[in-house]
Amino acid sequence: MCHISGMAFNPEPVLPPISGRPEQVEKVLKTRYHDAMTKLQPQGDLKRICETDLGLVSQCCLTKHVFRMSKQYLANVALKINVKVGGRNTVLVDAISRRIPLVSDRPTYFWC
Repeated sequence: MCHISGMAFNPEPVLPPISGRPEQVEKVLKTRYHDAMTKLQPQGDLKRICETDLGLVSQCCLTKHVFRMSKQYLANVALKINVKVGGRNTVLVDAISRRIPLVSDRPTYFWC
């Protein structure tokens, strides 16, 4: 679905998928982080995509939903991934043509 939406991804994962028990999440993530550092460090990409030591950009999905192969579900997941990796999902046509004035162009009130 990401590919159909115009997002290019390597079809083969850099690291194979893993799973862990809920009480082992921290240990599994730290091990995965170490594995990723070992594999990706020569490419220099890991530091660019990491927000913090374990704050890797990710998208979790329930297996039961993924295996249903619902186009709508997968499209929604693809949109979430796109935003997380810096993409944008919508653009106002008026904003592109600059027909929407900037806040600084005219007096504006903000109500909170």
